[in-house]
Amino acid sequence: MKTLRTATALSATALTACGVLAASGSNVSAPASYGPRAVMLAAPVRAGLETLIVADPSARTSPAWRVNSDLADKAGVIPAPAAGYTVTNRVIVRTDKPASIAEAVRRRFAGRAMMRSAGVRGYTIIETGSVADAVALAAELRASGAVGSAEVDIERPRVLRGSLPDDPLFASQWHLRNTSIPDADVNAEAAWAMGYTGAGVIVGVTEGGFQTTHPDIAPHFNTDASQSGGVASGHATSVAGVFGAVGNNATGVTGLAYDCGVSAQIIGTAAQTAEAFTYRNDLNDIKNDSWGPFDTGKLWDDFASSIELDALRDSAQLGRGGLGTITCWAAGNGGSADRVDYDPFTSSRFTFAIGAIGDLDREAGYNETGSSMLAVTHSSGNNRSITTTTAGSNYTSFFGGTSSASPLAAGAIALALQANPLLSWRDVQALIVETARMNDPLDTSWTTNAAGYEISEKFGFGAIDAGALVAAAEGWVNLPPETSATGGTVAVGTPLPDNDPAGVVSTADIAEDLTIESVVLNINLTTTNVGDLRIVLTSPEGTESVFMVPHTDPSDDISGFDFMSLRSWGESSAGTWTVRISDEKAGDAAVWQDFTLTVYGTATGCNAADIAEPFGQLDLGDISLFISAFLNQQPEADIADPAGVWDLADVQAFVSAFSAGCP
Repeated sequence: MKTLRTATALSATALTACGVLAASGSNVSAPASYGPRAVMLAAPVRAGLETLIVADPSARTSPAWRVNSDLADKAGVIPAPAAGYTVTNRVIVRTDKPASIAEAVRRRFAGRAMMRSAGVRGYTIIETGSVADAVALAAELRASGAVGSAEVDIERPRVLRGSLPDDPLFASQWHLRNTSIPDADVNAEAAWAMGYTGAGVIVGVTEGGFQTTHPDIAPHFNTDASQSGGVASGHATSVAGVFGAVGNNATGVTGLAYDCGVSAQIIGTAAQTAEAFTYRNDLNDIKNDSWGPFDTGKLWDDFASSIELDALRDSAQLGRGGLGTITCWAAGNGGSADRVDYDPFTSSRFTFAIGAIGDLDREAGYNETGSSMLAVTHSSGNNRSITTTTAGSNYTSFFGGTSSASPLAAGAIALALQANPLLSWRDVQALIVETARMNDPLDTSWTTNAAGYEISEKFGFGAIDAGALVAAAEGWVNLPPETSATGGTVAVGTPLPDNDPAGVVSTADIAEDLTIESVVLNINLTTTNVGDLRIVLTSPEGTESVFMVPHTDPSDDISGFDFMSLRSWGESSAGTWTVRISDEKAGDAAVWQDFTLTVYGTATGCNAADIAEPFGQLDLGDISLFISAFLNQQPEADIADPAGVWDLADVQAFVSAFSAGCP
């Protein structure tokens, strides 16, 4: 991540010097009716300059009105300024020399800014401190002639080729459509405009039961995919409404995936909960769990039973005909006193831990941090809460927490599965990694791993963007089969120095070169106070995964707990991994017995035909696997466009790649 420095505010004189203050005689202010801070700015856009009345040029985003002087009629009458515009603090630059831009901006401005790839070849986005900064910077870069183009990032009013839901409370569902800060929502409109509403996908609420007769849920309740029993709660009914409330029924609210099927699974004892995890996973595509242990900061190594954890494994590996039932899990509401890593369910590699940001796109105060955090979605926590269904055939405007963030993620995934039903659970995870939006980019938790992914302990890979997710899902080519590598069990048998942050360091060597998806560190350690410990894993390429920090937790020992990290996603597994454990409080003895490190991902094959082990060579095994996968329409054989079609193009692509051989 590159950071620049840019001014936090620009005066009218500076704006005029940059050529961005719109000409209006000697009066550069906008009419008072547009707000006390409104000014007219000439924003650089593709076609030249667009004159806008900007409500607050010092803000990061601001409502604006287009001055339609170019639309004057023959009599010279100019239409009234057009509403519906939003001007941002971002500049979109086309250049093949982004480093030169960074240096130029560094010299010109004195405050903080950020520069990142736009995701389109040849384009860079510079995020400045304010709308005024962005307008000035775009004008200056354009005038310099050093870039192909420089345009302010503006949202313009548009008409959808479809309609927004007619549900009367939809206007209150800012998490679906935030009219105050357009970026700070799940971008439902974009996915809906592409025709995706969750039809044909079933999402389950794995909890104690919800009101299946609620008028905004009952029409899509799927009895075949549901367990009976349980006691309906307002909480579970609210969860169901976030993703599955029926849309366009002129009733109440709408869910993100408002045409999906909704099912119920009932938790209880360990055996009952395990059964709920695996129940009718031939029908259930996604399950949501908005519950967990108390958010007290304790390492809950005794909270999950073996059967429950293995049931989650089976759900991912066997559900949906082998593609995997996806399990979204609320990451926890313990704030800075707790971590996602301390919950065995959210630390499982078979669940998607989802955190929360609020209506300002910033971290919710209760949001936890951790190395297993996948992504965040919008919930309560900044200014507003979530409007959704509740028990008694009623509605609430006060739902929130990660209990609401997780089902919003489940709804977005339902849209992606409608767009591409052949996605495996790993493909869905990879799609979220690739398409999540960097929310609150000035937050200091953001860093970049060795594979180039922006990562944050607070936000995982960022905010789920439903529009980007379904667009990428449409043409997604499924990942190769998962494989794993381990350094074996490493015996340590060493006491930890008391009250010493240096701690003890041990290493594990992995020879296999995998492209990493997840890493699991299993620890055995005796102590009389787990809260004294800090545990940090460092990849061969230098990325740190923090699993534990000193906190209030008087419990004893760590007995085979699996800490899981996604922070090395895309890196190479080969090399020396370093584990450091330190006892940073006085008075308690700790002895580190051993650890086992396992890396999961895909083997680095030489080309598209290298689909069978051993990877790195093409042989009869690759041919046999391709033939079997082709006849059974499995992802390994779908190597040519169009995705999801097994035809002669796939055969020709395989033959061509096999004939080319490995380097």
